[in-house]
Amino acid sequence: MRDRTLRTIGASVVLAGLVVVGAVQLFSNASAETADIVAVDPGTEPTESRQAALGAPTSTTPEPFVYRVGVLSGISTDNFWAYYGEEPSVWNSYILGPTKPALYSIDQANGSLVSELSGAEASPTWDAEGWRVRVPLDPDFSWSDGTPITAHDFVFTFNTVRALGLGGSWANSYPTAIESMHADGAHELRIEFTSRPNLTIWPHSIGLAPVMAKHVWEGKTKTATAQDLYSTPGDIDVSGGPLSLVIASDTLIVSNANTGYPLAGTPDSVEYHVYSDEAALVAAIAGGEIDTMLTPNGLTQEQLATVSDNESVSVLASPANGVRYLGFNLAREPMSDQTFRVALALLLEREELAETIPHTGQVAWSLVPEANGRWFDTELAGENQAKYSGSLKERLASALEGLRAVGYTWDKEPALGRSGGVVAGRGLKIDGLAPQPLTILTPGDEYDPARPEYVKEIAETLALLGFDARPVETDFDSVVDLAFTPGEDGSLHYDMYLLGWTLGSPAMPGYYRPLFSSRGEMNNTGYSSKTFNRALTAYEGAFTTEEAMAALGVMEQTLATDLLYHLLYTSQLTEVYRSDRVTFDIEQSLGGLQGRLGGIGDVRPKD
Repeated sequence: MRDRTLRTIGASVVLAGLVVVGAVQLFSNASAETADIVAVDPGTEPTESRQAALGAPTSTTPEPFVYRVGVLSGISTDNFWAYYGEEPSVWNSYILGPTKPALYSIDQANGSLVSELSGAEASPTWDAEGWRVRVPLDPDFSWSDGTPITAHDFVFTFNTVRALGLGGSWANSYPTAIESMHADGAHELRIEFTSRPNLTIWPHSIGLAPVMAKHVWEGKTKTATAQDLYSTPGDIDVSGGPLSLVIASDTLIVSNANTGYPLAGTPDSVEYHVYSDEAALVAAIAGGEIDTMLTPNGLTQEQLATVSDNESVSVLASPANGVRYLGFNLAREPMSDQTFRVALALLLEREELAETIPHTGQVAWSLVPEANGRWFDTELAGENQAKYSGSLKERLASALEGLRAVGYTWDKEPALGRSGGVVAGRGLKIDGLAPQPLTILTPGDEYDPARPEYVKEIAETLALLGFDARPVETDFDSVVDLAFTPGEDGSLHYDMYLLGWTLGSPAMPGYYRPLFSSRGEMNNTGYSSKTFNRALTAYEGAFTTEEAMAALGVMEQTLATDLLYHLLYTSQLTEVYRSDRVTFDIEQSLGGLQGRLGGIGDVRPKD
């Protein structure tokens, strides 16, 4: 799955299993402040009699609201089982994600959980028989064919995942820590755990797990294998979420509102128009063919310029849910030497770069984006920044002191020049030997011209220390292959590279294990730290947010000291929409419209 997942977006790397339906809140009428889980009153729409009492006309039928969205690809499957298990592409998530509900969803504004199918907050309890959670279900939810959504659907979904050994996000959402699930009544769900569930289990896995319709799929699963289930045509399915898929062709996909979903004020219909490339998408916006466009990277400044004079097109600028970073191959010298990595961090002018290169966003001093207010620690980020701050004179002196101590010598040392800049060192030797030239891989993609600029600056900074560092600008897939795919000798053949991570669900950051644990699926640097692994175990085993925050702080401090990554910047996501056609209840959020699956829960027709 790794290659498919890494190429899902093509602009930055997306973590496996994190493009899931539970990653966003699809409605905007919830209020969530400090509690981990907040029950939401779905409210009611005015009835015809109430409208009449208010003096509103009752004889006219409002024109259906059709929301037109441009995308670059259709879906690879119409089967939700397959999407969630084996085909977690961003395009599948945009379209299939809104078709299934969960007990809770994530408030994109602050990262807290809000009730969806759950009728109230529920906490684990213990008795002589073990740990369990009893969850009352909201009886107002129905599948799109009118069948009520019940606890029996959850039990069926859980049993199917276990019986067929479904992997991917199914395994993550229904983890082995769940011993069994039971329907104590149509709307009374009981979840039994093997031990006291920590936050990663409850509510952040099973609480965000999608549920499938028992009455549709039970007959298809009794004698099936996982592949049998995945290959079943999805047109037999029903929706339990805000949207129901009705048409899926190569050029047009249509989803209609599910009247059985009481929370979201979704459009009556959402049309996903498939275009060949981003230039065609931008032209469609300018021509009024679509209301907005979903591209995981947003618009480049060149693309934005083509519609900047159009008064009917408005711009949304949101913090992207991701980070750009420089990665090191810790199996190669001198990248394996922490002192080398620290010296580069001391001399690289990250703040200056962010100011001089347009539209790069802001410097990243933590893997948690600053826009994720629930988990971002301002004090911790400041401490990380302070490690590599100070005057250039102080930073150069500190870098040279460390390098000399591990065997670096120069015929002429780097020094501070009269102009205030660093004069490059000459004749560098490490333990008496001249270092080999170093390469820094970067995508040369037009969508993010900041990357080659950053790599150029990194190479020039290393040149100040006497290294021959050479930027290698190539296509995205080549960078990924070299940085993540071992050669025939089992080794990774790169020195340094610049890529980005899209960071998945903001509710409880789950990317630390795949990226940095000793056996992490995406740990391509070769990083291994007992201190980090202990903190990771404490983080994943935390029972309270406070415990998790403390452990997260240790992980971030360790990473900022060990510097297997140089965090560079978080980017701004620039999106556009037809303001003569639509408006949004949420103007800015982490991940923008992309992170809200197009804003289908908060888009409104223009008055």
